[in-house]
Amino acid sequence: MRPATLITLAIFWLTIASLAQSENLALDWDPALNSVTGSIELTGTANLPDQMMFYVEAAQYDPAMTDAVAWGPVVLPPTASVENGVFGVWHTSVFPDGLYQLRLHAITNAQESFYVVLAPIAVNNDGAVSNSEPVQVISSNVTDAESSVEAAAAPVLENRLPLPVGGHIKRYDAETEAALRASGMTWVKKQVQYGISDGKDLIEAAHAQGYKVLLGALGDKNRLAEDFDAYVADFAEYVAFLARNGADAIEVWNEPNIDREWPRGQVHGANYTRLLKAAYEAIKAANPNTMVISGAPAPTGFFGGLCQSGGCDDHVFMQQMASAGAADYADCIGAHYNEGIIPPIQQGGDPRDNYQTRYLPLMLQRVAWAFRNSDIPMCMTEMGYLSPEGYGPLPGNFAWAAGTSVREQAQWLAQAIQISANFEDMPVEMVIVWNIDFDTYDADPQAGYAIIRADGSCPACETIAALQR
Repeated sequence: MRPATLITLAIFWLTIASLAQSENLALDWDPALNSVTGSIELTGTANLPDQMMFYVEAAQYDPAMTDAVAWGPVVLPPTASVENGVFGVWHTSVFPDGLYQLRLHAITNAQESFYVVLAPIAVNNDGAVSNSEPVQVISSNVTDAESSVEAAAAPVLENRLPLPVGGHIKRYDAETEAALRASGMTWVKKQVQYGISDGKDLIEAAHAQGYKVLLGALGDKNRLAEDFDAYVADFAEYVAFLARNGADAIEVWNEPNIDREWPRGQVHGANYTRLLKAAYEAIKAANPNTMVISGAPAPTGFFGGLCQSGGCDDHVFMQQMASAGAADYADCIGAHYNEGIIPPIQQGGDPRDNYQTRYLPLMLQRVAWAFRNSDIPMCMTEMGYLSPEGYGPLPGNFAWAAGTSVREQAQWLAQAIQISANFEDMPVEMVIVWNIDFDTYDADPQAGYAIIRADGSCPACETIAALQR
């Protein structure tokens, strides 16, 4: 492997040839430069009529791939046009070695997208990737830019459920969209990772069908540990980028009360609130209409009602957040509930123990109590019931759900949505079902939570839809 210093210092100036086909949208590249390392300065032109913003993004490249491409940002988007200038720097070392495609993507004030895509480009920091093909334009619609017309208004989905409900998805395809629609859901959630993905394709596809989009924005706990303030500033720029892309809501981080997601020894609600504050201010400056949801803590009593080096119990962490002023830097307080094995109306009788996180009503009260002095709603960004039916035995850490049937999963999800809608101690703004279409069933049996079951059926679609008025 090359020393890191060589990677970060290797700057290439790519101004030899423009492979785009419009004088108003062009990405400069030398077709012979098909293998890159280190940090790449990207240049060209992005100056369309009525242009609102543009950005450069990358995705893995496989000419045989038929699934939707998962684009991730390469440089954060400047709002000013660029003509024969610098777009930014592509730090290839944060991308796994392999073949990639680059896309210069411009958006007009009418929300039309124009782009040019170049490939194949080998990211080859470890020296093991070969690429004999010249870089060329593989996709472009820039010739349409001169005669662009105003984009058609997206359809509006009317919520008829007791409160807005959405689903956490792995992919946005016909099967997943059919389950969302059959359930009467009006929101869709997906997690995106700083430096890897931006959710733009999901936003465009979901908005076209009338759905609102919640992006769960994830960061890198290791970089946060190395330089907290610098990484917080970078992360704030990233979530502002998501807001400018049109995200209707952004959940800032995920389960920051445990060291799986936050630097060990630094887990504290006040530390998280520092990041939340920076993210909130950046998001609102970029798009005042984007809802900001605080990162939901992991429901747990593992830490004995305290904070330890490895984390904090969720109610303690939320009290720390509240004391640090988190309600001033969010539109909604994020919460999770995903360990139920009895009907959600019950507040006792769990065969494991009587810890509050086992019971939905007590879990809702746990959140409400921490923020009892704040006028802010709750958003259940993860509500799920685990069932192994159709998949086989659960791994040991999840054996507590061995007896839950698909029928119970479907009934309990619908009941949980109704209970959340009727909760009086703190308004519940939305419920996101965890999950719709995950298919991994291993040490982390995500497919067992999915409402699209192994046989393709969706009993929970019917029980949730039955709540519609």
